[in-house]
Amino acid sequence: MTDIELLKGLDTEIPGWVLQSRLSERGYTNIWQKIEGLVADGCIERIMRGWYCLGPLLRKREPSLKHLACNVYGPAAVSGNLVLFEAGLIPDAVACVTAVTPKRSRNLKTPYGNIQWLTVPRSSVFPGTYAVKDPPGYIRATTEKALLDQLYIIRYTPQSYRLWKDFILEDLRIDDEALEKLDFTSIQELGRIYKSPKIIRHVNWFLKYFGILNK
Repeated sequence: MTDIELLKGLDTEIPGWVLQSRLSERGYTNIWQKIEGLVADGCIERIMRGWYCLGPLLRKREPSLKHLACNVYGPAAVSGNLVLFEAGLIPDAVACVTAVTPKRSRNLKTPYGNIQWLTVPRSSVFPGTYAVKDPPGYIRATTEKALLDQLYIIRYTPQSYRLWKDFILEDLRIDDEALEKLDFTSIQELGRIYKSPKIIRHVNWFLKYFGILNK
């Protein structure tokens, strides 16, 4: 059996246990030696321990960093500045895929780009997210959730309303018009989940800025 036949039918992103199971089914006994051989031959590429991607000549699509971000270091959801940029809230493109997780923050360099995981409370990882079903699929924060996640991970907390406006509009370069279109009822509901005085303060300042009564 050729290596192409061996790997036929596997998704572009391959969990280690799936690869091991495939090799075991095909009768390989020294599975790790075979995996190292597949890596050396360029048939698969190692992303991190326990995760691989098909090599360039075997895959039908490029690996999805967003899918990897939600799975190789889960539980996690794509969020933060990447979502804010794609939603038009901030002007500058993000150099890596950003995701939130209850685990420790970490960075991962891959042949296809970088992933950055940022720590938020476990209870706030998945509320305000939805499943993107386009293959291979991933979990993504709403714009409202991504904004709160980004504010949570930033250590600085403005100490006055005036400083807050400068922080949001000048330092973070959040677009005023795009910001006004957000669902502030959702922001209020999500803000409570963090159990964070800092986030509650941000939510109240948003409501004050746009003249919305706090319910």
